[in-house]
Amino acid sequence: MNTLEHTIEDYKLFEAIADIAFIAGQKGFFSGDSRTDIAEFILWAKEFENIHEDTNWDETDYQGSIEAFTGHKLRIDLQ
Repeated sequence: MNTLEHTIEDYKLFEAIADIAFIAGQKGFFSGDSRTDIAEFILWAKEFENIHEDTNWDETDYQGSIEAFTGHKLRIDLQ
């Protein structure tokens, strides 16, 4: 049984990591080193959460925002 307790901020970060990884997978991104990719996705998710710390997701489209953010990061990484 999992007894770890997580904060709302933890769950927001977990969601961002999962969304970024999913979007990257949909776009066929793979650097050749999955451990490096995962570490990068975690850093990107932390950056996304910092940028959107005060964003009201009732007024802003979360899915569009994370897709745009990830797409931008993938283009930078692919250059």
